[in-house]
Amino acid sequence: MTSMDEGSQAVEGALKAADGNGAASFRIFLSYRRKDAEATVGRLWDTLTNGLGGEPGFAEDQIFRDIDTIEFGVDFRNAIRGAVASSDVFLAVIGREWLTVADERGRRRLDNPTDFVRIEIEAALERAAEHRDVRVIPALVEGAEMPGADELPEQISELAHRHAVELTD
Repeated sequence: MTSMDEGSQAVEGALKAADGNGAASFRIFLSYRRKDAEATVGRLWDTLTNGLGGEPGFAEDQIFRDIDTIEFGVDFRNAIRGAVASSDVFLAVIGREWLTVADERGRRRLDNPTDFVRIEIEAALERAAEHRDVRVIPALVEGAEMPGADELPEQISELAHRHAVELTD
């Protein structure tokens, strides 16, 4: 397992390796379920914005974290696609309940084509396949295991084939 700080260092290292300009030119997209990993993403946000080992952190506007950052009246699908297109790294934060979180009717949210997390991952995988300019990284937290392709909707099943980083506190 990788600690939150080590995981953040791995992300920062991947960003710097992608374009030798350092953190100032990078954008990160954090995809997560509030019911699954909200506290962990909050700590990851703090680590990324505060920096590590004397290195500067990322500016808040370099990290897309939440649907709440989308302005009212804007089509969230287009806003998500735009945020993904401008990102260098897409972190799909997966906790123990990520795969099974259900809606008010008991249906698995990931199976709903309008689920925010699904839309985010679809957009990231499409962008990565078409342009190869965004790195899609599953980040396993709180003891979660990587879901298999057969457990995911077909549109996002490629996520199961991405090398994941495990983050711990």
